[in-house]
Amino acid sequence: MSTQETRMRFHVSRAAPSLPRAFTLYVVVINILLVHAVFFSRALAYDAVDDAYISFRYARNLVQGDGLVFNPGERVEGYTNFLWTVLLAPFIGAGLPAGWTSIVLGFLFAAATLWLSVQFLHVVDALSILFLGLLPAALLAVDGSFVLWGVSGMETAMFAFLVLAGSLSYLHELRREPRFPWSGVLFAAAAMTRPEGVLWFGLTVAHAGLYRLISERRQPTRADIVRIAAFSLIYGGYFLWRYDYYGHLLPNTFYAKVTLEDPQAQYQRGLEHLRAFAGYHTAWVTVPLALLALARRRARWWASYLVFVVAVYAGYIVYVGGDWSVGRFFVPILAPFYISVATGLGVLFEWGRHRLSRSKFVVKTSVVQRETTTKVVTTSQNLDPPRLVGRFAKSTYGWRVAGVLVLVGLLALIFWGASIRGEYRHFIQPFDAERATRARTEMGRWLRENVAPGTLIAVDAAGQVPYYSGLPAVDFFGITDPQIAHMQVEEMGEGTPGHEKFGLSQVLARRPEYIIIFGNALDGSSEYRRLNVRWTDDPELYSFLSIYRRVDQDG
Repeated sequence: MSTQETRMRFHVSRAAPSLPRAFTLYVVVINILLVHAVFFSRALAYDAVDDAYISFRYARNLVQGDGLVFNPGERVEGYTNFLWTVLLAPFIGAGLPAGWTSIVLGFLFAAATLWLSVQFLHVVDALSILFLGLLPAALLAVDGSFVLWGVSGMETAMFAFLVLAGSLSYLHELRREPRFPWSGVLFAAAAMTRPEGVLWFGLTVAHAGLYRLISERRQPTRADIVRIAAFSLIYGGYFLWRYDYYGHLLPNTFYAKVTLEDPQAQYQRGLEHLRAFAGYHTAWVTVPLALLALARRRARWWASYLVFVVAVYAGYIVYVGGDWSVGRFFVPILAPFYISVATGLGVLFEWGRHRLSRSKFVVKTSVVQRETTTKVVTTSQNLDPPRLVGRFAKSTYGWRVAGVLVLVGLLALIFWGASIRGEYRHFIQPFDAERATRARTEMGRWLRENVAPGTLIAVDAAGQVPYYSGLPAVDFFGITDPQIAHMQVEEMGEGTPGHEKFGLSQVLARRPEYIIIFGNALDGSSEYRRLNVRWTDDPELYSFLSIYRRVDQDG
């Protein structure tokens, strides 16, 4: 059989399955995602993480008529997810539980991201969705970072969906001139969900320019110009509004967590964060496979885009110093990365099948078969291992078995590394997530029932306690306080990301009546005294949080 005939037969065997079959496979992967999501939701006490409640409070104040503010009358941009916050506002206004609503929406966006990953290779490269398309979705479903932060109540899954949808739309537009490039709209929505969407779109524009110049040797097309115009019109209008409303170019959270002056330590911490994440996600296997996608000639035009975006985005994470979580910042690039991994694995399988089908021992046994008797041929088939390998190499069934074994092994590695060793052991357990959620929720409800409305409180976690108490609040880490966020800290980048600017003096200057913090750090204070009140009947929760009251308010 000629090389051309061998390749033709292999490509025919990969013909895309019918839609019902593809949907059946998708349902299987979704069930894996669901079980995994329940596992992490249970670890979070079936509630959103504390940080998510900062956005919930902004959403509730919006529907109550106070505007997009944390405290009524104070315009501070303590959130970085405008579109997610606005999306949640009507649900919260309708009285639905904010935590459960955000979890359900996050799961739906995560499921939609899986569907896009299933369709991606089939749409941009006309390849089979049975193997190459299923693998990225399956990898996402077992990836602890993707699943945990998809059901964390935060905007992570929505942003991941929008940037993948924008990328898929862009790649489709790159090869087929559209009437209207919807990728510009999708990227604008992504940028309104997370500021990093602007970076993603900028990389897309750069890739489009290079592709037109190098591959097509022409100037940008009408679609390229309209894409930029659509993004600029939508996002530009939003940016002008938020700058007029809050008065800063960047969200307050950026100033609270990142330094622009002498960021050497910040870079080093970011590199360590990247190394840890790569270790949990089996980078020694997955990164070479992702880069191998560039070796497939037909895929270079889109694989180069995915690899380019993933690499630069990872560099951005290093620049900002990483995060206190294991993989929250990396979730948006997981789908593009796993699509590249699947493509690289496909390249490896094509190469292996082609090499084995043309090996010398296959030709030799073919000659023996013509020169010997039938009895001898039968004996050779039973005892000659090279002949069996040759038959296996030519067998579509054999390659499917090999593919399944590799798939299961890779899924097991990612689940163990990213989910168990990564997010569960280095986020859920150290942060005592389940107890923290219940303690802060009960404390917030106790304050709402026992403290006069309008009483100022201070907290070290700006989410659940302020949300459930409904009281004006200031947080020690400056998420909602511009004075703390813009303070200068020596050796910035050596501490825990997002927790280095601790404005104790600034908070005490505002004279909050109550301070609620983890532990007993204020026991020696002359201005505040720890209250011995039974805000909960659960001794485990009672030992988790402390409540202090200003001495001059003791009655």
